[in-house]
Amino acid sequence: MPRNRALKWMLPWLASAALRLIAQPLDVFEHSPESYLGEDACAACHAEQFAMQSTSGHALSLHRTADHPAAPSFAPSGSLARTGGATYSYRLEDGALRVNVGANGQRVGSRLEWAFGAGEQAVTFVGQVDEDRYVEHHFSYYVANGSLGTTPGHRDVPARGAEEALGVYYETFGPRPSIMRCFQCHSTGPLALGDGSALQPHELGVRCEACHGPGRQHVEAIASGHLEQATAAIRNPARLSGEELLQFCGGCHRPPASSGLVIDWSDPWNVRHQPVYLSRSACRQAGDQPLACMRCHDPHGPLSPETARESRRCLECHEDRLPPASVCLQAAGRTCSSCHMPPVMPQDELRFTNHWIGIYDADNPLRPREASETAPR
Repeated sequence: MPRNRALKWMLPWLASAALRLIAQPLDVFEHSPESYLGEDACAACHAEQFAMQSTSGHALSLHRTADHPAAPSFAPSGSLARTGGATYSYRLEDGALRVNVGANGQRVGSRLEWAFGAGEQAVTFVGQVDEDRYVEHHFSYYVANGSLGTTPGHRDVPARGAEEALGVYYETFGPRPSIMRCFQCHSTGPLALGDGSALQPHELGVRCEACHGPGRQHVEAIASGHLEQATAAIRNPARLSGEELLQFCGGCHRPPASSGLVIDWSDPWNVRHQPVYLSRSACRQAGDQPLACMRCHDPHGPLSPETARESRRCLECHEDRLPPASVCLQAAGRTCSSCHMPPVMPQDELRFTNHWIGIYDADNPLRPREASETAPR
């Protein structure tokens, strides 16, 4: 049987198997697309939350490349080069970022139709190569300097040819379908397959039903006047315990480390996994629950570093008779987080807040001074 015909015959089975492998905490692939009503249905009753959430980094986390608010900056006027002499030229065309790459006498062009990231720190470009593969482009856009630079996790080393220089490749239906996971965490609802096995998100960005689950039963119960049934038909993360919430948000932001898993705390890139680090903190909520994400972050609003760092949130637990210590009280004009949640910059253009709350030495923002091996993992 010709390869293409065999692949098309096997696609339904392959897709089903792959999708089962990467079920979200919400198990979105166990629901039909018809169960998801989309953002407009939620906005009809929850207008205030919808308006706030629409401006958040979650809502803006996935775009068609040409539709991204930062798109005019994605295609520099001149060519770019990387170590080893590979060259890149760009243009925005037909809803995508097109790139032409030259290396070692070879040339390859690619259509990068997806932009991952809200543009608060960086935007990474992804495109489908063929029925079997996607590519994460070697260059990403960085807001800090308004230009393209090496994508996080990529190595700026000489490429053996133009195809290798294009970026890092992922199998669409491989045993570890990482590219599906990327789309899953940056969109809402079940993924579908389009022409040529192209992945098609149900709704771009992390919208209401990504966290609250499919809304059809909820809306139908409201319309029928069955309010208790309506409440039961929708997920409310605010009802989760601290530990459950860390696991829930960690579905995309990386959950706390399971027993026996070794984490390199000296690697600054790991700091971006906030639930992992927050679970190590000594801070506790009522009932000995770990301090969880929504204690500081409004899930419906844009990420506000100023709000999250307000010391009053810390002082809700740390009253005068408890920490803060006298040295903290003397640090006029400084917030608690400026010392106890230091910023970490794994590269010049990116900045992450260390959520392992503790006492840090000035020269080591990665791990608290007296990190106990018996602390929560």
